[in-house]
Amino acid sequence: MAKAYEELELKDDFMFSVIMRDPKYVKPFLETILRIKIAKIEYPEVQKNIDIAAGAKGIRLDVYVEDEKHTVFNLEMQTTTARNLPKRMRYYQGMIDLNILNKGESYCNLKKSYVIFICTFDPFGEGRHIYTFCNTCQENTSLTLNDDAVKIVLNTKGTIDDVSPEMKRILDYIEGKGASDTFTRELENAVQSVRQ
Repeated sequence: MAKAYEELELKDDFMFSVIMRDPKYVKPFLETILRIKIAKIEYPEVQKNIDIAAGAKGIRLDVYVEDEKHTVFNLEMQTTTARNLPKRMRYYQGMIDLNILNKGESYCNLKKSYVIFICTFDPFGEGRHIYTFCNTCQENTSLTLNDDAVKIVLNTKGTIDDVSPEMKRILDYIEGKGASDTFTRELENAVQSVRQ
């Protein structure tokens, strides 16, 4: 059963997409997750549709933005568990890459990209708030493929002390525990504004 508009929370796809359309929210959100500074967010594209070929499975991305260095960030809210998360992330990454390069273009032009899934469940059962995946060699884990593709899974139900207090407050807010700092209060005000 669909939620009433007035009951939508940040963890609902529609609300998440609307709020993260604004660089004022998506920029600090990404900076907190990645522990980096972003000078500016460019070309926010919310719920970007990617259809590569007739008959191929297309995707609709919740939030698709780039920074000033042309790094691509795809943010997806996941509230249901039966969605084959690892292969969905792989497919999203592949579709984003196909969308970036034109025929005949060098692979060097592939942009650094982050596919980030925010889950209201722990998909791996380790109690972590964050799971970061990069391609590494099985025989020598210090050797990375260095392909500029990163997949991150955030878990609002994490129990380990593995993220910054700011990130924990954002995840707690998404989980429904209320706003507890300046940024989460700004998010809550944005949610209330969209509801009205």
